Amino acid sequence: MMKKILLLIVVLSAAAVFAVLPGDRPGESRSRLEFLNCSPMPLGRLDKEKHSGIPGLRALVFMYTRAESSDRLVTLLENFRRQNHDKLLITLITPDTLSDAGEFRQRHRDVRLRMAVDVERKLTPEYMHQSAMIFPMAFLMDDSGMILWRGEAVDLPEAVEAQLAGKLDLAKQKKLDPMIFEMQRYMRDGNLFKVRDQAGKILQLAPENGAALRMAVFASESLGQISHAWQEVNGALNKVPQIARLHFAALDMVRRHRQLRGELDKVIARFDRQPFSPEVRCAFIENLLTGFPFDAGAVLWAEKILAATPMALNAMPEQLGIILMVRSRLRYAFGDLKSAGADADEAVQYFKSAGVENSRKQAEAQAAFYRTLLKHLEQNN
Repeated sequence: MMKKILLLIVVLSAAAVFAVLPGDRPGESRSRLEFLNCSPMPLGRLDKEKHSGIPGLRALVFMYTRAESSDRLVTLLENFRRQNHDKLLITLITPDTLSDAGEFRQRHRDVRLRMAVDVERKLTPEYMHQSAMIFPMAFLMDDSGMILWRGEAVDLPEAVEAQLAGKLDLAKQKKLDPMIFEMQRYMRDGNLFKVRDQAGKILQLAPENGAALRMAVFASESLGQISHAWQEVNGALNKVPQIARLHFAALDMVRRHRQLRGELDKVIARFDRQPFSPEVRCAFIENLLTGFPFDAGAVLWAEKILAATPMALNAMPEQLGIILMVRSRLRYAFGDLKSAGADADEAVQYFKSAGVENSRKQAEAQAAFYRTLLKHLEQNN
């Protein structure tokens, strides 16, 4: 899961000096927001009669539409929105121009996240500190308008799930927030030793903290301290093995560092012991087959995990399509091109039924690849 750091650290001049922090109730803003083809989202306390259709949890995500990470982020948030549309309302807010935001909206026509332009560029600095801003950044608030959590937008789904499970500790968030800010300041200053050490302190208090783990790994690897990076990932996994992201981080580290290849079986076995959803298990298999395509042991592990992945009778078409695509990849790895193509063709129909165009197109391309390769092999035999 571990990807290269996609943080955009920028300096903006603004009148506001203080950021909105966990525990604050910023209320409605007088800043002008231009909502694009959607209803406005209230920023303050929800009125049960006036806002009857709005879920109790709301999230503001501040982002740049032209940033490298924006497309992947929106896909992540839209998938999460679909699963929690009755519990969470997400609004993307950008200080970009109306033209740039309009182009972004057009590029993501199927996405139902709300989106607004901070036309006067006042709301952004109201929520975020004027000197060290990290985009994309998210704020999660409850029905009273209180900020429950703030952090990097990629970590929003985990924060929401923790809140829904009653495990998001506001007092802990208040303690963590200045520590994270300090870590980000060290990063901005380029002091990787202090970044590494501060990230380690955060992980001691909150081993589940995604931002700290990414920073710890990035700083340690940049300093050539691979064993230290692995120690942080492995340590977090030992403390909170129920967090899927940590398993993906461990798998990615093993993929990128040959000296860690001896840990692969342990990483996979530890993942297999967790009761993750079919979607998570399929994503892990996909990463396994992509990251270790010529490792026979990895392929056998992938087969075992898929065989133990339940396919519910009431599974949604998109879920069935995902499982079929993973099975097609596995059959391809075993050299069964005909069956791989059949699975991909079937996945196309499920994705079409679910209305997920990108997945349908990818499945069609994969099926065409299998057919072309099979035809080529038959002609040369």
